[in-house]
Amino acid sequence: MVNSISSTTNVDDNGVSYWEKTVTDVNDVDESFANARDLGYLRLNYARISTIGNLSKYDSQDIYKVQMQSNGKFSLSLRSGAENDQVLDLSKYEDKLNSLKLQLDPEGYAEEQAKKAEEAEKYGLLGEYGEGLQVQVYMMKNGREVLIGDSTADKDSKEYANMEQILNGEYRAKKGDYYIKISRTEDYDSNEELPYVMQIKQGENYKHDYVTTETASEDTKNGKNTNIPSTTSSSGTLSSVNALQIQAQRYEATAQMLQVGYQNMANIIYSKNSKF
Repeated sequence: MVNSISSTTNVDDNGVSYWEKTVTDVNDVDESFANARDLGYLRLNYARISTIGNLSKYDSQDIYKVQMQSNGKFSLSLRSGAENDQVLDLSKYEDKLNSLKLQLDPEGYAEEQAKKAEEAEKYGLLGEYGEGLQVQVYMMKNGREVLIGDSTADKDSKEYANMEQILNGEYRAKKGDYYIKISRTEDYDSNEELPYVMQIKQGENYKHDYVTTETASEDTKNGKNTNIPSTTSSSGTLSSVNALQIQAQRYEATAQMLQVGYQNMANIIYSKNSKF
């Protein structure tokens, strides 16, 4: 997996610094929490991270990692579609606009919220713009990844309630490592590409705007799915799948040895007891 960050930044009129970063996707067989693409860190009212990705034919899910360095409200937005400015700037003016609507036209605002609730009922928590997408949020607890939010969980579950709060920016996250898994819903064609844009932040404001673009894996570029990696990782260690393959081969060899040994033992016993 390759990460790169732009060496220069642009600062807008509000003093927000803009950074770019690229990460390389991995194919399905190597997609795991250990190989999650690192988005960096979030801190209260410090940074916003936008991620541009794509689920291809050989890529059923993407997993990202982010470190939260402070306690505070955590928000996530996710939309499917092309990577344009409108999709990228998911939260621009939205809070201010809602505040003005509530003050100037409370009845109209209530009707609008009721309509949004109906859409959520039809399309799920992600709404119309997140059609085909499922998002799950995990937190590292006691050395393991624990699911805390799921956009397709049962409505009476804690995971559904937590995801609803995360999408509304009301979830109070604690410091720690978090993983975000993006995948297709069960009814979405797995052969169809599904581009998406995700934004995450902690708090209402930010000083740094990070945009991460996930580039396609070699399998996606080559139009195939490598089931068994034949090389070691960039760090020189075996991938989990390769390790499992070796382990399976050892088990197979052990089973064959036991089988041969049993046959030999059976032949010895038979020859000793045989009258012929």
